[in-house]
Amino acid sequence: MKIQKSIAALIVLSVGSLVACSDDKAAAPAGDVCPTKLVIQTDWFPELEHGGTYQLIGTEGTISKDSVNYSGAVQEKYAVGGLQELAINTVNFDRSGSSILLAGDADMAYINMSDVIKDSAAVDMVAIAKTLDKDPQMVMWDPATYDIQTPADIKATGATVLHFPATSYIDYMIAAGFMDASQDSPTYGGSDSQFVKANGGVIQQGFATNEVYKYENEINWKDGAPADVSFFTVSDMGFDNYPAVITMMRDRVTELDACLKLLVPVMQQAWIDFLNDPKPIMDKMIEINQVHEGFWGLSEAQNEAGFALVESDGYATNSPDGTYCSFDADRVQGLYDVLKPVYDEQGVEIADGVDGIFTNEYCEGAPGRD
Repeated sequence: MKIQKSIAALIVLSVGSLVACSDDKAAAPAGDVCPTKLVIQTDWFPELEHGGTYQLIGTEGTISKDSVNYSGAVQEKYAVGGLQELAINTVNFDRSGSSILLAGDADMAYINMSDVIKDSAAVDMVAIAKTLDKDPQMVMWDPATYDIQTPADIKATGATVLHFPATSYIDYMIAAGFMDASQDSPTYGGSDSQFVKANGGVIQQGFATNEVYKYENEINWKDGAPADVSFFTVSDMGFDNYPAVITMMRDRVTELDACLKLLVPVMQQAWIDFLNDPKPIMDKMIEINQVHEGFWGLSEAQNEAGFALVESDGYATNSPDGTYCSFDADRVQGLYDVLKPVYDEQGVEIADGVDGIFTNEYCEGAPGRD
């Protein structure tokens, strides 16, 4: 599950950033085009959907419970342009990725393409590379409680739909008539407590690659035991989103132009390397979550089940140009066309079009999966 709070609705720059990167923007040594250290803000606790980014450091990084991050030397095969270190910050519940970028507290952030669009008039940022190709975000329910066969059936249930605040696909679901505004409950905090308490009496957001396995095998939610859940991914509901795209402030992209031409292709190679051999990084992320001691955790079995779904359902496929990197312009335009009337109705100003909110320039020369 991912958090993206709209900065168009709330531009609150809290001082509680996880790791400030102001010191990381020091000039690189002469001849190098990249800073010696970069900071990447993710949108959740470590999980397999982040694997390609953690691959950049590998399994020998440092886990910080205090900073709730993972940092270390970039593996030699990915260290280009003078880049030496990377800090990967976990989710910040008080601040969106957009506000963290705006404050200069990270160089890059995971932000859903839908939220890049939503914040496009308020924050001058650019999506530069994908992580996954297909969005595993979903809404799930107890099939023994609710007979839901199509997305429109969600509205007919009248059930409360739990989700994180300012979730763009929920805005879409309401506009599309798949749920009523009265069902909208932006009170979800990421734990299983509400679903367990309701004993299947609510509909809840989640990730098909995570929560489905957890609720069916590990979480005692239905009469004191795990039980089957049913779900629709956002793409099942016609919301063709790019999840967790690597996004930067436009002025930072300009500043690091020469660096990004070298770095983005190797960042995407790291994704391919992870996808080809995911177990070392997935096992490391289990350890990272254990050290962080939050409510979120992973298991080996869950990781294996989630990765099997990633492969079988095509969450990590190449882009149309054959790279594992670029955005399909028509697909981004289609998403924009879906969201524009939604935000016009809400009075949220967004960019006049998709030109400039993403670029494929740095994906040139990026590899693709075999």
